[in-house]
Amino acid sequence: VEVSKRLTDSPVVVVTSQFGYSAQQERVMKAQAFQNKEQISMMSGRKTLEINPNHPIIADLLAKVKASKENTAAKDTAAVLFQTALIESGYEIADPSALVNRVYRLMSKELGVDPDAPLKEVDVPEEEEEAEEEDGDDKDEDDKDKDEKEEL
Repeated sequence: VEVSKRLTDSPVVVVTSQFGYSAQQERVMKAQAFQNKEQISMMSGRKTLEINPNHPIIADLLAKVKASKENTAAKDTAAVLFQTALIESGYEIADPSALVNRVYRLMSKELGVDPDAPLKEVDVPEEEEEAEEEDGDDKDEDDKDKDEKEEL
């Protein structure tokens, strides 16, 4: 992790060293016959996360970490920042479902919903579902009839 001198709008970016593989080159190497994970990890370049110290997200994240090093929201935010920076730079992330779960947790907290709350099952009457499906089918048939009349 390094403090960036070139970032102005983004909070973070992932870069490789001057002689490291780019994201495209890493994808090509993985697509080749190299199925040995040790070879792939040796060939992938060293990535550096550059942070923009002037960005409000980074400033807020720093304040949260200073207040409590065990803050789960701060940990989730840091992980999401890193993974989104990887995606933005063209790299693949190792575990996309972990990113999705973190985003859902952050969204739940932002909306004031307990992320661990049990799911509430909503009853949808079957008659309404069937009526909606039939209405959709009838509209399709009506459109076909109109098209045929226009052709004549």
